[in-house]
Formats: sequence, C-alpha cells, structure tokens
Amino acid sequence: MAVQRRRHHYYHRLRRILPFISAVSGALLILFALLSFLAPSPVDSDQLRHHHSLKVAEDDAGGVSAFRVPSGGGRSGRDLWNSRNSKFYYGCSNASNKFQKAEAVTHLNRYLAIATSGGLNQQRTGITDAVVAARILNATLVVPKLDQKSFWKDSSTFSEIFDVDWFISFLSKDVKIIKTLPRKGGKTLTPYTMRVPRKCSERCYQNRVLPVLLKRHAVQLTKFDYRLANKLDTDLQKLRCRVNYHALRFTDPILDMGKKLVHRMRRKGKHYIALHLRFEPDMLAFSGCYYGGGEKERKDLAAIRRRWKTLHISNPDKERRHGKCPLTPEEVGLMLRALGYGSDVHIYVASGEVYGGEETLAPLKALFPNFYSKETIATKEELEPFSSFSSRMAALDFIVCDESDVFVTNNNGNMAKILAGRRYALLFFHSPPLRFYFLFHVPANL
Repeated sequence: MAVQRRRHHYYHRLRRILPFISAVSGALLILFALLSFLAPSPVDSDQLRHHHSLKVAEDDAGGVSAFRVPSGGGRSGRDLWNSRNSKFYYGCSNASNKFQKAEAVTHLNRYLAIATSGGLNQQRTGITDAVVAARILNATLVVPKLDQKSFWKDSSTFSEIFDVDWFISFLSKDVKIIKTLPRKGGKTLTPYTMRVPRKCSERCYQNRVLPVLLKRHAVQLTKFDYRLANKLDTDLQKLRCRVNYHALRFTDPILDMGKKLVHRMRRKGKHYIALHLRFEPDMLAFSGCYYGGGEKERKDLAAIRRRWKTLHISNPDKERRHGKCPLTPEEVGLMLRALGYGSDVHIYVASGEVYGGEETLAPLKALFPNFYSKETIATKEELEPFSSFSSRMAALDFIVCDESDVFVTNNNGNMAKILAGRRYALLFFHSPPLRFYFLFHVPANL
C-alpha cells in the first residue's frame, strides 16, 4: 500500500509540471526559429568573406587575385627558439649498480663481428645494436665493418668516420672491443657467417647465435640493420644510449669541418634552423604517395617502384589522410611560417638529390631566402676530402643539424630519429634549450 501511495504522489507531481516543461520547450523552439530567420545565410557570409579577400588581393596585385603568405611569422619571442619543457628532461644513460663490468662477464673464445648495411645513420643504428648484441652473448666485439657495396658505394672504413680509439675506450667497462679478429695457429680466425631475423630479442640471440658461437668461437652477422628488438632490459637500453650518443664520435677532420660550417651559420645570424629534407626520387617512390607532379611524376615514381618486387601497392590518398606522406619543400616552408618563423630566418638544409631539382625547391626559397647548404657555405677545396664519400658528407650535415637552434624534419628516417633522441638525451648540456619539429606522422614507438 505504501508503494502504491508513493507512485500515485509522483504521478500527480509529474502531471503538474508537464505544462511548464511544454511551455519552456515551445518558447525555445520559437526563439531558435527567429534566430535562424534573422541570421545571414552561411553561403552569403562565405561569399562576402571570399569577395573581401579577393578585393584585397586585387587591390594590392593590380587586379590579379592570389594567395599571399605573410613574410613575418605569426608569433614572436623566445618561445620560437627555446623549449619551455627542456628543464624536465635529463640524461639517464648511466648503468645501474647491478650492470656488471665487461671483464666479469666476457667469455674467452667468443668473438662477434658484424657487417652493417645502408647509409651512415642506418649503419650507426647497426653499430649501436651490435654492441648490445655482444653484451647479450658475453662476447668480444670486433670493430664493425661498414657497408661499402650498396647504393651509396662509400669505401670509408669505421676508423675514417668514427674515432675508433675513443669508441673502444669509452665502452671498455661495458663490452670488450678489438680492432681485428685474433690469430690462432698463425692464421686469422675465420668467422662463421650467418644472419639473424629482424627485431631479434635477447632470447632469440641466445637460442640462435650462442650455440653457433660456442661451437665456432667467431660469428659474423651480415646485413646488420634493425636486427635487435626495440624492447630490451633497461640496462641494455641505457647501453644503447651510451653507444649512440657518447661512444660514436666522428674523427677530427670531420669534426673540424663540421665546426667550421656551424661557425659560418652562426655568423649569419643569432639563430638558425636546420632542415633535414628527404625528397629523393627513390624515397618518394617507396612512400607510395603522390605529390602533385602530374603524369610525369606518376610515371617516374612507378618506374622506380618496380625495382622493389615485394613493395606493396598503397593508396596515395589514404596515406596522405593518415599523415604518412613526407611534406614537400613548399609544405615545409608553409608549416614553418605558420609556426611563427619569418622570412628573415636563416635555414640550413641537409638533403640529397631533390626530385624536381630547383623547381621543387623554389617555393621554399621564396619563403625563406636565407637558404644554405654545406655546398653554399664551404668551398669546393674545403669539401674535397669529403665529397667523394657519401657517409662523410652525411656526417657534416649531422653535425650542423645537431648544433642548430631548431631542428626540423619532413621524415621519420634514421637521422631524424637519432638526432631527436640525441637532443632529448643531451638537452641538459645545451644552453639555451633546443627545439625540434617532426612535420609528419610520428610512430608511437619512436
């Protein structure tokens, strides 16, 4: 009975407030109807704005309508050149107390040699992973062999690009490293050649490589690129950082020339932006994207794509919608202007062969006339010791980009990743703090 009385009471209360709710709803409907009637139509408003913008353009350009990019950036102040969050980052590559010294864990008669693959920065990642792989196997590492046969055809050895003595001494507490395989019985030890799968984990090395190493005593891993898993024990990850950001130091000739280039950029202005621009024909073909170059571009890139038999056919529109297409030079310029950098900014561009040449670069140069590269700020005579070697030229670009106030990239390649990680890891040592921008889709596991 009590429940029925409560239900009856609620029913009568609802009947009393229903007319009030109906009246309020009706009033709101009438109000919305009046507002929609009195407000100008969206089409008229858009046409008015469009007419106004055209009128301004016609007045300023003598009757020719055009889209104009302002010469000055939209923002000003120190925030363009400094990072407010830099104080929250600090280096953390030191080994923990539980990470034993190399002399305690290295086994006799275990020698690991590797042959790298790719360009300078891809080989750099291979060298970094090789040190960690040697540590996993408790083996002595032989100074890695650099790739001298692939597309780049650079005959440089490890000691011609990196300071080999520094490399060995800096890592002496982590991994024992020797320059060449030892001699036994009057002959140099011949390594057993094999290859491990990509992203090979610690267990993978212990199951695949260690048994061979125990039997043969010397193993050489070929085409050593991305052959170690991303996720490793924390101390092994820290070892990766020590190798990449501290142990791999360029030789004195490369460092000296790199410092000259940096000094010349500094003389041109207080700050400079370094842009790593990847827009080579093979890279564009591999991306599967379309860049607005018409039928000629489609034919050119299609011909290059046929070199890769296993390359899947992608949807160019879908790739661009997902932000996976590298920006064109013009798009990079527009993004920088939108970020607030004006036409007076000095830009150093590190790039290979740009598809379309000067015609492709023209819009970027128009936006930023203070446009430089190592070829424009150094003489042919100065670059002669390096110009025949792609890796040494890439090393010069690496130094100038590393020392820039702002680093910008239109790709997620090896150099961009290494420099981003390096600037995070070494931010504590730079004053003032440094900025970098990734003008593309950044993978979550970067």
